Amino acid sequence: MDKQQLIDIGQRLRKKRNELKLTREEFAELADLSVGFYGQLEVGTSQMSIDTLIKISRSMHLPMEYILFGTEYPQADADAVIDMLHHCTPSELKLAEKVLKLFLMKS
Repeated sequence: MDKQQLIDIGQRLRKKRNELKLTREEFAELADLSVGFYGQLEVGTSQMSIDTLIKISRSMHLPMEYILFGTEYPQADADAVIDMLHHCTPSELKLAEKVLKLFLMKS
């Protein structure tokens, strides 16, 4: 990977972190990375392993294609899902929440 690609990746990470209103320290803790290493990723002076890419992707809920290549996907419209949830019973909502957490791999 060349220097410009590392810089571009870092800029995308910084942009998303700022959108989330997180400091470097907060994000590094969320992704289980050292603050120094995460800072190096943002400025493009270090490369990340596949494991680190996965941690960052999951922590920021970003597709790996976006992190690596800047490939953007249109924002999905959640209205249909929200409409279905409005028609659920309380027990159905609890089940839907569990399924969604599993699907999104969030705890």
